[in-house]
Amino acid sequence: MNMQLIYEVPSAQDYVSLRMRSGMGGKDINRSQIALKNSLFTVSIYDKEELIGFGRIVGDGGITYVVSDIMVDMAYQGKGYAKEIMKAINWYFEENSLEDSYVCLIANYPADLLYQKYQFDYLPENKCGMLRNQKKQTFI
Repeated sequence: MNMQLIYEVPSAQDYVSLRMRSGMGGKDINRSQIALKNSLFTVSIYDKEELIGFGRIVGDGGITYVVSDIMVDMAYQGKGYAKEIMKAINWYFEENSLEDSYVCLIANYPADLLYQKYQFDYLPENKCGMLRNQKKQTFI
């Protein structure tokens, strides 16, 4: 295997293909292209020409940062590639964020165990994480 870790945005096609191969599910190509273009930082792992791992940071670049889309092709999982992605993301935060920055992510189990190694903690008892329900609703 000829693995290469690079800090470039992959094509939207490669990104969506990896989402499918990692078990994260597909996304629209055009929306994916917009999303990738607006990333603050990306890290990609390739086996020759094939994208097999990816992660990114989105946010405002000043206060708020969100770690997103940490994924590895199912055929390559369990080989330390997610750890390499997180090392690169951790480096970005060491260089670009401050003590009062708001850095967050939403983890799937058991990936939370990996994120804990990079200074991510569970929310304290007086806080909770929330996701907006994106189904169309009428508000009064």
